[in-house]
Amino acid sequence: MKNELVRQWRLLLVAAVPFVALCAVGWRLVFLHFGDHSKLKRDKTITSLGLRGRIFDCNEDQFPMAASLPARSYRFDYKAVNPKHDRREIARAVSEAFQLPLGEVQALFSRTNSRSIPLGVSLSEEVYALLSDKRRISGIRIDDQEVRTYYQDRCMAHVLGFVNQLGIGGAGIEQQYNKFLTGSPGYIRTTVEAFKGGQTGSPYLENVPAIPGADVYLTLDHNIQYEVENAIREVVEQFQASSGWAIVQRVKTGEILALASYPNFAPAKYNEETIDIWRNNAIAIVYEPGSIMKAVAVAAALNERIVTPETTIDVGDGTWVYAGKPLRDHVTGRVSVSTALKKSSNIACAKIGLMLNNQRLEAYLRAFGFGERLGIDLPGEERGILGRAKDWDKLKPTRIPIGQGVAVTGLQMVNAYSTIANDGVMMRPYVVRKVVSPGGGVIYQAAPKVLGRPVRPEVARSVREMLVGVTEEGGTGKRATVRGYSVGGKTGTAQKAVPGGYSSTDYYASFVGFVPAREPVFSVLVSVERPRPQHTGGFVSAPVFARIAAATAQYLAVPPDEPEEEVAVAGRP
Repeated sequence: MKNELVRQWRLLLVAAVPFVALCAVGWRLVFLHFGDHSKLKRDKTITSLGLRGRIFDCNEDQFPMAASLPARSYRFDYKAVNPKHDRREIARAVSEAFQLPLGEVQALFSRTNSRSIPLGVSLSEEVYALLSDKRRISGIRIDDQEVRTYYQDRCMAHVLGFVNQLGIGGAGIEQQYNKFLTGSPGYIRTTVEAFKGGQTGSPYLENVPAIPGADVYLTLDHNIQYEVENAIREVVEQFQASSGWAIVQRVKTGEILALASYPNFAPAKYNEETIDIWRNNAIAIVYEPGSIMKAVAVAAALNERIVTPETTIDVGDGTWVYAGKPLRDHVTGRVSVSTALKKSSNIACAKIGLMLNNQRLEAYLRAFGFGERLGIDLPGEERGILGRAKDWDKLKPTRIPIGQGVAVTGLQMVNAYSTIANDGVMMRPYVVRKVVSPGGGVIYQAAPKVLGRPVRPEVARSVREMLVGVTEEGGTGKRATVRGYSVGGKTGTAQKAVPGGYSSTDYYASFVGFVPAREPVFSVLVSVERPRPQHTGGFVSAPVFARIAAATAQYLAVPPDEPEEEVAVAGRP
């Protein structure tokens, strides 16, 4: 009897549990349909973009080079399509919105390997209105996104850099000043009715406004940059060269007014190019400079009072053998130091290197900034190659003064000539003038910085005068002259180093100098890699220097300093 009673209770319990569960579900359904839900709430967070800061050139707010705009990204999720909606109509809407072929959109819609198929990014409110119409459109995910816009396309590409797909600066100013440029997103946390989704009318639980990134103001001028980029592109194309770069620097402050490399890229489409194209060759390529190094060796010897501009050096018949290696020259006989620089005598400058001795020569090179980074506010600057004097072989002190056995960057070379132009005062090169917060406060203000004084003022002025001779009749840089202005500078033609020695076909053709030579305002360097068939600095790069210098002098309204009959055509090469 007792066992029978237990069995009945167990059967009753088994039947009761589902019954109670069913009743609970039923009550819940009734409540959901007919109950009062006004007290059922949930938190909702709405985010807002903190747009990336802008980048301007030196003309303040007049010319933004880069800025971010609010946009929306659109993606397709095949599982989120409402069965009541016509997929063909959704495809037609997407086709219209993004100007895509209808067949291409339908092919995207047929994919089932992903629930997030990108359709495009748009700033248009009309596109948003079309694709957010819930009455007939579904399966389209819409997210807020910012779009980085570069208003002058490729202009200043290597200085500006780009922003990668994660919204992080990947090169140039975008990378170097990423922490300042990056904005902070905002959000509003509020309470909404759990089932209707509408706001309850209660105040925001939390309201954090978005903060835009700071704005960066450059020292570069887009007008000068435009001329420089055109000039370097045309010379590379004309001589079928591998690449070329040019820099314009203000002598007294170290500010960079223009910096260009070619080939270049479009920052908004950076992923269409390789890392070799992104590289800023003007600060990242290390190369043997050739004869443009001779002015530095001469300046060192003058500063040590080993020679004067009138000191004569015997270069013999144009061939000099030292340490078992011949050095050839197109100059013969006895020449003054001034003539040696004007005519670019290899043997005379090699002998000057020996007069200095290894330790002093190395010390002056380092004092001029070679072998170390100058500290420009851009990523990717190389230090160059300059070995310690104690490790030099016997030949080295005769080759370094003529630009062999030492490797430099274009930036180091133009800065060295700016130092000579600035009475021997070496300034730090820089490209950012200031950083300004969204509220208008100055976060960072650049100031000219003296890096050193490698030579005395009178020595620098003496070298300047000798470098004027390079661009006069009989000098190697005649094609660098600018009507209306005195020009001081130096040509350089360097064989490209290859494993085991030097190439017999590949060269770096360079010219570097300053204008006006008597009271210098700016310096310019032009270097071209592997030009053909002509390959000398005097033929390839000097005319490009003249073009850039003329345009820059006119734009900066630099007063001409040549005789009046020359002034009428000032600035024309």
